[in-house]
Amino acid sequence: MRLIIYTGKGGTGKTVTACATAIKLAESNHKTLLISSDPAHTLSDALTYEIGYETRDIMHNLKAIEIDPIFELTTKYIDLLSYTTNYLFGKGIDSHIAYEIAMMPGMTQLFSLLKIDEEVRKKDFDAIILDMPPSGEALKFLYFPKIVGSLGKNYLNLSNFFGGIAKVFQPFAGYYKSLDSFISHGDILRRLENLFNIITDQSITSLRLVTNVDTFSVKNAKRALMSANLFGINVDLVIINKININNHEAKKDVERIETNFFPLPCKRAKLNSREVRGIDMLKKHGEEIFSIQDPSTIFFKENIYSIEENNNSISIKFKIPFVKDADIQTTKINDEVLIQIKHSIGYIANSVSLPLAAINMKLVSTRLLNNILEIVLKR
Repeated sequence: MRLIIYTGKGGTGKTVTACATAIKLAESNHKTLLISSDPAHTLSDALTYEIGYETRDIMHNLKAIEIDPIFELTTKYIDLLSYTTNYLFGKGIDSHIAYEIAMMPGMTQLFSLLKIDEEVRKKDFDAIILDMPPSGEALKFLYFPKIVGSLGKNYLNLSNFFGGIAKVFQPFAGYYKSLDSFISHGDILRRLENLFNIITDQSITSLRLVTNVDTFSVKNAKRALMSANLFGINVDLVIINKININNHEAKKDVERIETNFFPLPCKRAKLNSREVRGIDMLKKHGEEIFSIQDPSTIFFKENIYSIEENNNSISIKFKIPFVKDADIQTTKINDEVLIQIKHSIGYIANSVSLPLAAINMKLVSTRLLNNILEIVLKR
């Protein structure tokens, strides 16, 4: 089966693209499930169907569901939530505040993702399309299962995990120790480990980035690309959406964006005169993006960045296009390295978003070998 995850900055057309992909898969005779974990829940608006917390039939071979993290947690993991709330209530915290504290940061996103593991184990579908919240930060929650799973696997308890802020959470120290025991009796850690294995299996999972031609959405997509690379998640496609085909400058911008994501394949979709809604318009959108290709195809399977950390330095290697007989200049500005490639025909600009560990480092050297550029940063 295939798990295809769509992410991108809000407003890029991420949800519409996820819906269009799901419809084209269904029409290609793939039993498909479309899932939204975006709190905005715009599937209903795009499909013009009322989608809820239970799986609903949309068309032949296509079902859809909008996951509500609170609903998932309170119906399937109510024991865990009750255990947490009752413990805090017993410490003299008001019940409504105890409930809010029990919903620890990241917990709602985490339990949303467990829905994927549940559906994969059922084996009812050939493809699952996941519409994620509009932020590259959401990718961190895809890696979170590995962190929690590793803690359980290596017998590290939650009280140690929160040790760095132990003074702040001193009243809850006993809670974390007892919670370790509570969780270890269930299958949560096993499911988290399984979920991580699914997400990082490149024969199953592909992350696809949706961007517009504006600078902010491109930067957001490039950060998501770096995060995915660090977390071992395969990115196989970039979709450049809402292109004004009547604007000559916009066409140039598209070419520049495709160069920036080299060697990732990019697909284009034009800006529509009205909002893309309903099955018919979504079908056309899917055909525009994929033409006669099957959307379940793995379009690319390769690490974009090769990253090595050594003492106080980080080396990043990646391919860049059009480097023959070119003069290359690099400049680090905040969280990215700008690359200017000078040819006899003009300039080509490129950039690479840096991992968080390298943001406060200095760019000390660059080296070009064939079409591989290596940049080295040091503290």
